[in-house]
Amino acid sequence: MMIKFRRILPILAILFSFICVMADDSKVVRVVKSTGTITRNPTVVYRGITGADRELSDTVYRFLYACGWFDLKNSGPVDYSITGDLKDGKLSLEIRSTESQAGFSVRSDYNGPAHNRELAKKMVDGILNRLFKVRVCESQIAFCADTAPGIRNIFICDIDGGDVRQVTRYQTLCVEPSWAPDGKSLIYSMYGPSYIDVVQTQLDPLRSRRLVSYPGLNSSASIAPNGKHLALIMSLDRQVDLYVKELESDKRLRLTKSNAVEASPGWNASGSSLCFVSDQNGSPKLFKIDVATGKTTALYTEGSEAVSPEWNAEDVIVYSTRMGNYTLALLNMGNASPARSGVLIRVGGDWESPSWAPDNRHIVCSRKQGGHSSLYLVDSWTGQYRQMMNFRFNQSTPAWSRLTK
Repeated sequence: MMIKFRRILPILAILFSFICVMADDSKVVRVVKSTGTITRNPTVVYRGITGADRELSDTVYRFLYACGWFDLKNSGPVDYSITGDLKDGKLSLEIRSTESQAGFSVRSDYNGPAHNRELAKKMVDGILNRLFKVRVCESQIAFCADTAPGIRNIFICDIDGGDVRQVTRYQTLCVEPSWAPDGKSLIYSMYGPSYIDVVQTQLDPLRSRRLVSYPGLNSSASIAPNGKHLALIMSLDRQVDLYVKELESDKRLRLTKSNAVEASPGWNASGSSLCFVSDQNGSPKLFKIDVATGKTTALYTEGSEAVSPEWNAEDVIVYSTRMGNYTLALLNMGNASPARSGVLIRVGGDWESPSWAPDNRHIVCSRKQGGHSSLYLVDSWTGQYRQMMNFRFNQSTPAWSRLTK
């Protein structure tokens, strides 16, 4: 299994150009809700971009589809039509309600074919921000891939599965990638002969450093929203416990101290609490801990095991739960999201290591079937899912980046 909790056990044996939005959208169609349940996305017909090459027009289509906030149609009744125009170095996308004709335009300078992908992401995010107050296209997804037997490296890609880039090229295991809040670097666990260290790699330019390298286990690291603290699992005294450490110093706070095995800490949006995994009651389950006071609360979860939790900004925790196979479930801790607590996926395969998109709605995870593991995108409001891309290597432990304002 590629569950984060289970990766602890082996080490114990070892010890944008500016976008302008304009016009009135007071009557545009939004995501349709019925008694708290999302029934459907707005439907859209996309008519391409006049004056642009096929590549730019197709790339905009890819992100309109990949963002998950529209249902694209080629014909028939729709809620919106989207048309584009490229003229005199200026690109515009116009979205208009087919019923009321209310709409708006998103505009940007055109910097040539080499920038088609970045421009398409910015343009579609401009539409999403105006309609739904979210952005997602400009984010990225990091994931692990088995590049050779016993070797696992980290890659990143766009949300449409395109522009795949390899970040690490080590002859070892690099696992559990996690993004820094600014989206400019990744932290991950790197295996050595008798240790696991936490490494940070800056993406542009590529540059790496060891963040944590105490003897034994250093894993499951997650940077706090303030960018100054690191939650991680360490085995400083041959016990596996949860710590919070200052990112740029050796100052640390031990949050648990028992014979139980802890794993997979994840911050809430304010950085005041962590959700983590512990087997203190016999099997892996989820717990919440207040960082300032150390007060720990057991959380109610589905299934016989609950692992790999991640908390979004709307106070919803997604996790992988064992119900025969591993599947995804939600725990809604607040009232800001329409996502409902309970099992999200009820189909075969092992659904593991979920990670939230910055829109607080969509999830990326790995799904293992027949010995092969692939990335899947899941809609937490509707339960719909799709494979993200075809990739020759096994993929696991994805992490979706945040977006800064």
